[in-house]
Amino acid sequence: MSFDVMAALTETSDALTDSYQVREPIYGWDANRHRVLIREHKTRLPGLITQVGQIVWPTTTNDGDFKPRSIPTSRTPGDGEATACYLDISIAVTRWHMMLTIVLRDDIESSIRQLLGRVAAEDRDTQLALLEDMRGWRHRCEIVTGAVASDPQLQAPCLVCGHRTLRVSRTKLTARCVNRECKARWAETEDPERGIGNIGQLADWIRRWREEREQASAA
Repeated sequence: MSFDVMAALTETSDALTDSYQVREPIYGWDANRHRVLIREHKTRLPGLITQVGQIVWPTTTNDGDFKPRSIPTSRTPGDGEATACYLDISIAVTRWHMMLTIVLRDDIESSIRQLLGRVAAEDRDTQLALLEDMRGWRHRCEIVTGAVASDPQLQAPCLVCGHRTLRVSRTKLTARCVNRECKARWAETEDPERGIGNIGQLADWIRRWREEREQASAA
């Protein structure tokens, strides 16, 4: 069964731009001192892009409207990582609009949705390239907002480019090179069409590199 690129693009785009509901279980204790579920606290959060924007330009709203807000000119952005994330994604979205010769919309969220509609008419390679970028935006937003922990860095050079820019996800059993000129990726299941190598090969490479390093230090 072939990989459905457009379905993956839609899912990633929705995570970046659409609001979603979070359910937090509230527990208590019964008469026998057993932990029991009392209720669920439901919270609706905006899309990841908007959440990052709220960190960059903190404001309070009472109407629950998650649409893009104006940037207060009197406030200096106070979170460097969130600011860099927001600006980098804005630049990347602009670059994609220029590449596909479409006009930017007024906010990042609408522009990303427009990219999704436009890329459906493009070839598979272009769709895969956009998917890779969008997944990168999503992962970075998730780190900035605290939705996921930052992937730890491996103290070993990349198998492809040789730079020490490897990151590993222990939960997903994947690894990637964050060097912008490389962007190599590895997973349990190799997928050459998507440029994903076998993580076992990367593990073997790291093991050999460490052994050679230890031998050189002992010499």
